Amino acid sequence: MSSRSPLPTRAREREEARRPGFLVVRADDDGTYVGGLMVTDPGGLPVDFRYTDPITPTRLQRALYGAALDRYLRTEVVLRTLLEALDAPPTILLVEDPDLLDEPVEGCPVALVAHSGLEPLGEVGATSAQGGGSFLLQASEGAHPVRVTLPGDGGDEALVAGALVALGRRMDPLEPARRVRDALAVIVAGEDAL
Repeated sequence: MSSRSPLPTRAREREEARRPGFLVVRADDDGTYVGGLMVTDPGGLPVDFRYTDPITPTRLQRALYGAALDRYLRTEVVLRTLLEALDAPPTILLVEDPDLLDEPVEGCPVALVAHSGLEPLGEVGATSAQGGGSFLLQASEGAHPVRVTLPGDGGDEALVAGALVALGRRMDPLEPARRVRDALAVIVAGEDAL
């Protein structure tokens, strides 16, 4: 017979305090937008997933909004709507769209994270400045470093790097965004989302 004791309170609080969010916004050639936001536990298991229905602006909306339409749809319609719909906000928001970097998200650092394809930098946690608010980060042992870009104000590099290293201990920090893209493809195809 074996029994498992619950995590000590501090360990449980640390686990609950790490809730990365992965935001993907797709815009198709026909001008249809769809977005998804998945918040995971530290091991990459989804704890919340929200998405927008596909949105196709009308000709009148395109005329009225002009060049501001794309940014409006990405930030106000997709980003803000999805963040407001979550049961609890993420502790870090990882995006694929550089236009979303400078959108303020209260209490949550925002970073663009991408594959670098470069040789490992060395120890986990090693960084290499790349200029323009970007740096390479060795998020996990033996893997390619990830390219991290912070908002124009510089963001909190140490906080973001620490969160990504914590993620890298248990998963590929880029993999959950692929799952969000796959889920959006299912939604756009009109397949059963459940």
